[in-house]
This record gives sequence, structure tokens and C-alpha cells, in this order.
Amino acid sequence: MSRLAGILLALAACGALACDGARRSPPITAPAGSSATAAITLGKTKFDVTLILTEKDRRHAVPRLAPPGDTQGYLLAWPRERFMKIESENTPIAFDVVFLDKSGAVVDMQPLKAHDPEGVLPKTPAAYALLVASGAAAKAGLRTGDKSVLSPEVLSARAEELPVMKINGIPAHVELAITEPERQHGLMFRPRMSEEDGMLFAYPTEGGRSFWMMNTMIPLDIAFFADDGTLLNVNETPMYPDPRNPGPNYASSNSQGQALYVLEMNLGWFKKKGIVDGSGRVAPGTRAEIPPQASKGSFD
Repeated sequence: MSRLAGILLALAACGALACDGARRSPPITAPAGSSATAAITLGKTKFDVTLILTEKDRRHAVPRLAPPGDTQGYLLAWPRERFMKIESENTPIAFDVVFLDKSGAVVDMQPLKAHDPEGVLPKTPAAYALLVASGAAAKAGLRTGDKSVLSPEVLSARAEELPVMKINGIPAHVELAITEPERQHGLMFRPRMSEEDGMLFAYPTEGGRSFWMMNTMIPLDIAFFADDGTLLNVNETPMYPDPRNPGPNYASSNSQGQALYVLEMNLGWFKKKGIVDGSGRVAPGTRAEIPPQASKGSFD
């Protein structure tokens, strides 16, 4: 049995109640269709990796990971290159994150500190985020531009796309914020976001919604939708001059009616797609198809 398999087996035996007595989320296991023999070779170092392929597992992965050995790791995979955010707010373990493009080339490397709500984001779009032990990237002599060798298990794995929300048939790939901590954190501390990506906030009941931009590092379109998917309004919402210190008189971005869903996209996306006119007005009857994963509890 490999050391990684032993770690995962031991953690599974502890269950939801950790071996030290603390109650935690269940430890992550290899998703269906992945393989304990998956590997990435970078330079002279072969990393045995556990593949993490589904959106549910990617969203909840980092707080559930066991410490990897020097040549072990976890590979979060997407079907396309994008600006993915890796956070460790509730994680006591530090990692090195190696971002790889679709071909396996290293496009960026960053340390992910323990308990870091700001997390890390690649400087250029990436298809993979390889999480290895803190210091392992330097020990292996990795550099940006290095080409990796992806094992057949990695190459044949089918990573799941983000949920898709369609507005008048126009698709947007959305990360989901459906729990209260996820909704409170939102898109904070992201200096960039892929052009067709956004974040969909889902609530248990309709209500008046008010958003503000503290710690939000990109200007946004904020769109509000009723329970049936009707688009109520879209607000172009700029960054504060100093997002980390907005002051007491910050402006808010508000719904014009009772909203169940809120979608944040890069500033200007709705005009670019013709969903609103040049003045920001929504055509009557504009509706969205809400992804079924956004229903309360489906990603818990």
C-alpha cells in the first residue's frame, strides 16, 4: 500500500469525528473514475496524485486534505484553462500550489498559507492546480515554464465543468455561493476572473438584496433574479478606491424587487452580451435558466 493510500484509509477510519476528537468534514477521497496511480512528473520528481474532478469536490477539497508526503499531492482539474481560486481559510495545512495549463506546462507557482482567506490565483489561466507539501516545489527545483509529464490516468480523466446559467439562452459558467459563509465571502480577494465565469448567489427565500464591495478587487456587474428566473435589474458596480478600507459611507448595489438569486460577472458583461441596453435597462421578460445545483443544500 502506498503512503498516500494509507493516509486516506486512516482518515476514512476516523470518519466525521477526527482522530483527535474534533468534529470535521469527512476527509476527501479519490472521486469516482480517478486512480490512486495517477501521477505527474516534473523534472526528475514524480508526484503521485489524487485526482479531484467534480465541482462539489473541488469547492470543498482544501479543508479536507491530509498532509501529503514529499512526492505526493492532489490535482484539482478543470476541463478548460481559467482563473481558479484556491483558498485555505479553514485549513491548518500549508501547501505549494503549482498551476499547470492544459498541456501540463507550469504557468505559475504560489505558496498557500494555512488559514488564508485570501488564497491564491494563477497569473494566467490554468487547467490544473497541483497541491503539494509546502516547500516541495522548491525542493524539486520547479520553475515557471517547466513541462510536466501527465500519466494516462490524468490525461483520460474527465473533469467536470462549472454549472452553467443561461440568460436568454446566453451561457455563463458560475461558481456557486449557497451557504451563508460562501455568500459572505463571495468574490473577495480576487484580482481577476475569467471572461465567461461568474459567481451565483442562491438564497433560501426571496428578499431585497444589497451588496457592497469591501475586499472586492475587480469591478462587477451585479444582477438580481426573482424565484422564477426573471431578471430584475443589473447594476454596474465599480471597485472602491481602497477595497480593503472602504470607509463608513460605502455605497451598496441593490435589487429592484424581491430576489432569490444574484449573479456577479465582470463589469460590462451584460451589455456585451446584449442582455441590457446601453443605459443598463433590461428587456421585459428576460429570464434565466437557473442551474439545478443552485438549489439549497444540493452542494452541501
